[in-house]
Amino acid sequence: MRELTYFWLKIDLGMKTELIAKLEELLLKDAGDVASDVRTLQKEYQKLWTVEFEKAKQAFIEEGGKVKEFDFPKQPDDLKFESLIDKFSKLKKQSDAKLASEQARNLLVRQEIIAKIKDLSHLSENVGAAVRKLQELQTQWKETGQVSSHKYKEVQSDYSRAVEDIYYNLKIFRDLQEHDLKKNFEAKTGLIEKLKHLHDVENIKEAERLIKVYRNEWEEIGPVPNGKWEALKQDYKAVLDETYTRIKGFYHTMEEQKENNLKLKLDVIEKARNLIASMTEAKAAKWNDATEKIIALQGEWKAVGRTTEKDNEKIWAEFRTVCDTFFDNKKHFFSGLNEKFASNRKIKAELIAKAEAFQHSTDWQKTGSELIRLQESWKKFPSNGDKEEPKLFARFRKACNTFFDARKLHYDGIEASYEEHAHIKEEILSRLNDIKLDEDPAKNRDLIKTIAADWNNAGLVPMKDKKRLNDAFYNKLDELYEQMHIDKHEKAKIQFRTKLDRMIASENGFDLLLKESDHLKKVADEITSRMRTYDNNLGFFKSSKGDNSFMKEIEEKIASEKSKVAELTAKRKIIGEELAKLRQAMEKQKTEA
Repeated sequence: MRELTYFWLKIDLGMKTELIAKLEELLLKDAGDVASDVRTLQKEYQKLWTVEFEKAKQAFIEEGGKVKEFDFPKQPDDLKFESLIDKFSKLKKQSDAKLASEQARNLLVRQEIIAKIKDLSHLSENVGAAVRKLQELQTQWKETGQVSSHKYKEVQSDYSRAVEDIYYNLKIFRDLQEHDLKKNFEAKTGLIEKLKHLHDVENIKEAERLIKVYRNEWEEIGPVPNGKWEALKQDYKAVLDETYTRIKGFYHTMEEQKENNLKLKLDVIEKARNLIASMTEAKAAKWNDATEKIIALQGEWKAVGRTTEKDNEKIWAEFRTVCDTFFDNKKHFFSGLNEKFASNRKIKAELIAKAEAFQHSTDWQKTGSELIRLQESWKKFPSNGDKEEPKLFARFRKACNTFFDARKLHYDGIEASYEEHAHIKEEILSRLNDIKLDEDPAKNRDLIKTIAADWNNAGLVPMKDKKRLNDAFYNKLDELYEQMHIDKHEKAKIQFRTKLDRMIASENGFDLLLKESDHLKKVADEITSRMRTYDNNLGFFKSSKGDNSFMKEIEEKIASEKSKVAELTAKRKIIGEELAKLRQAMEKQKTEA
């Protein structure tokens, strides 16, 4: 193991120096532009330090040290890297503060422009001056820098609304609109041409950046003539689709390369495993020759590029484990057999002590995982003919079996209770199928409500029966509701309650309720947005005298929308109560397990 430790230490030191040099280069650039690269370097450096730490600790233990006495002070490279990270943090804070300050100033400028545009509605006596002023403000708006992303949508919406108000209220609306629509059409046509030229940009990252810029510009440009909008929109969509297809193709090619790298690395792992398998009863010379081969395989591994993100860490851990196994086997070979037996006995005695300490635990999940981990550790130290092995293994197996047998009895009891719940729900389903509706609707509703409550209180059933029972029960409920001919509002409430009960009874009931709550919130937000538009429209008519049918129509729409929002809010409150109940049930079930 010492040879492996020195090998990895040499690699780690070289890679640390390389990472420090990269970090120093990044510090010469704008902190905001390289923040992502710095975070990546931090992660890579931490991985190297962790490997170095584990190897040093393992060497310390193998030399007779105790874990609690192990000390691993930071090296000069570590301190230098931390110092550079601290320097970057300060630079990043300064960069963020500067950007936030600029965006705050830009926001104030944009808000002032919006206020000035709104004031133009009072310049009805000098329309020409109003038009010129509006054009000046629009130019100033385009020249003003960006604002923070969470303020952009709001301020852009206020700006668009203010401009539209001017268009609809100034006397020269038609002429002004025609002029602006033409300019907007030319601007959007120019953007489509720019998007087409992105096909000539070789740097995919740059193409992605530009396409976002152009899309933002497209959204900020006002409306175009109605007769030209559909064709223009189709051209825009077509060039966008073509550009994104090219970008997706690029990333698909990258993924294919990563998949090929995965195959190459799996081949390296297989070669290392075959090398280990060939070392049975090998002589010292063959072990030395195999060491050179395993080091060559490590170099081959390093030469292959990265694999897919989901496999990169996993396959690296697998290769590292194979290499560790090789050097462990080599160490065992060169160690004296008696010394190896004594070492293995000591390790297995510690594993036995840990297993016996766990054997009467009732923390079924955590303790089960710990014992499985101990069993995996046991497998790493084969007997190799040690005569004490049968006695040691008998003690270890007895401790493990004591716990696992007790856990099996516990879960068998839980499964038995689930079977009983299934029988209860079968009886409830039979009662529901035998219902004869009464002439009194109230009695029918009370009866069905009672049966539904009994169903929900019956408890969990085995997974094999869950879908069958739930489908039969709720389908029958829907059938009965149709036969009852109840008021449509009452029916909607019952069906909503039934819908929630069906979600709660599903395997992923908690997630379904969350999704339903989010959907209701989205609908309520859309209605609220429409109400704000209605309120703005009312503002144009409040100063008018006499009855105004259009104003009355808007007021009626607002009242109707408020009623809808109240209904959606009430439904979300019910869902919130059910989510709270499910959380409590899951916590209780987790505690019992």
